Amino acid sequence: MHNSCRILLSWLVLGAGVSACSGASTPGNSAEGGTAATFLGGSSGSASGGVGGLVGSTGGANGGTPASGGSSGSGGLAASGGSKVGVSTGGGSGGAGIASTGGTSVVGSGGAGIVSTGGISSSGGFSASGGRSSTGGASILGTGGTSSSGGRVSTGGISASGGSIASGGSTGGKPDQGSLPSITVHMAGDSTMANYAATTTQEGWGQELGQFFISKVTIDNQAEGGANVQTFYAGKWKTLIANVQAGDYVMAAFGINDSGTTHGPVSVADFTAELNTMADEVAAKKATFIPTTSSPLQVWVGGKETNDRLQPYCDATIAVGKAKGLLVDDLNAAGVAYYNSIGQTAAAALTFNGDKAHFDKAGATEMAQLAAQELTRIGSPLAAYLK
Repeated sequence: MHNSCRILLSWLVLGAGVSACSGASTPGNSAEGGTAATFLGGSSGSASGGVGGLVGSTGGANGGTPASGGSSGSGGLAASGGSKVGVSTGGGSGGAGIASTGGTSVVGSGGAGIVSTGGISSSGGFSASGGRSSTGGASILGTGGTSSSGGRVSTGGISASGGSIASGGSTGGKPDQGSLPSITVHMAGDSTMANYAATTTQEGWGQELGQFFISKVTIDNQAEGGANVQTFYAGKWKTLIANVQAGDYVMAAFGINDSGTTHGPVSVADFTAELNTMADEVAAKKATFIPTTSSPLQVWVGGKETNDRLQPYCDATIAVGKAKGLLVDDLNAAGVAYYNSIGQTAAAALTFNGDKAHFDKAGATEMAQLAAQELTRIGSPLAAYLK
């Protein structure tokens, strides 16, 4: 330590007045930042760096607990702004220090810092751009993911700014779709899924699903108006399963007619048994069964979409998926949330002639898009074929 600084520290300990030294600022309790540090450069450092000054006795205009300059190199443990708020470019040794501008225990952007600008975790992160944490949020992954740009997670990562899950998910990006084999998605369901002639404005969501897939996907929509799971299995299921090839997918959505009286009812126990049989027959063809909850009925109470009639059948569909180790496309939950987000008036405009169950082209397209988005959310391999 420089002799003049040793002398100065002795004076500080003895309560003597403070003298000027290289890198000193006007003393006082604290002007911007903390309870200690008279010098900007440490006990024997210069204005930006020094060997590392520990703490002054009365605080300075810019200081945190320790001074700017820190243990070694520019930066230090903490500088302007708060009790442990740190230096923007620096840290223990050069870049990547322990703290940066803005957090409680924050580290400089770039380098290998732990946290940077903005709250508990921000840009900089554990590794290069994106790191463990990104802008905002408490524990957020930005572009680049866990290791460098690109890293484990692509754009969005586990959570982007503010949100819990962003686009890109945990795998990031799409596979090489050119190498994917051609497949068929077979569809089993009722009138809300079925195809309709061009002479009517009514459409089922299965009629619009194909537009969200690349050309390697063929849609075989066998859905039939008035069908419940039992009548479909006794009838059109035979045609559907005969056409299924290894590698294909089968989406089955029932519950509306099963829960009613015009074309039902079917007990939840019988409903579950029939879906289990379908799942087993699809597996025997070395194809993938995707249990799909039915699109919602528009039943509004106090301006909120309710789901009391369909919920037991949705629960049964999800239970079949869990028991069989299958991923479930929860169109019903997505549809209910969507209706509530746009409100009753806008939702009514998506129906066929004001019907509570059936769709016009806009409604069918919206439900198809929600079903496609669910494939991505649940991590279905079929999502690799989405545009």
